[in-house]
Amino acid sequence: MQYPRTIRNFNAFIDGVSYAGRVLEGKLPELKLQTASHRGGGMDGPLAIDMGMEALQSEITLAEWPPELIKMFGTRQRMTFRPGAMGEHDLSADSFVASLGGRWSVVNFADLKPGSDVPLKLSLEVDYVRMQKDGDELFEIDIEAGKRVIGGVDQLAEMRRAMGL
Repeated sequence: MQYPRTIRNFNAFIDGVSYAGRVLEGKLPELKLQTASHRGGGMDGPLAIDMGMEALQSEITLAEWPPELIKMFGTRQRMTFRPGAMGEHDLSADSFVASLGGRWSVVNFADLKPGSDVPLKLSLEVDYVRMQKDGDELFEIDIEAGKRVIGGVDQLAEMRRAMGL
């Protein structure tokens, strides 16, 4: 029987600094196309037409309130998530590296309660994301450059060429 190679742990880096042991949660951006519904004559139903990407957002939750991160509010920074996956029958681990770029748009201090944790949640409006698995590039999306490379295929190369870019 084949067991899944599940994500077992992760680390996060912001502006090159490791937050191992302090990061509680990370959320990668959801890749989602904005589509337009088209149903032309002779078609039995609507077809979703690719109209570009929807907004990308990422989040990180920390167990502490690092002043250097709070001071990044409104600035453009890089963040990297490094989750690791492992199976059940060997000790090898798969390395995923998600490189993100964008603007820090939300600093959420959570509710203050005596006797309980009060984490800090930060949100990044992502305009660049690249995901690799063991050095193999799965995708790279660069909103500003109009680039969407999925599995080695730049889906927008011909559109950039047509626009003279």
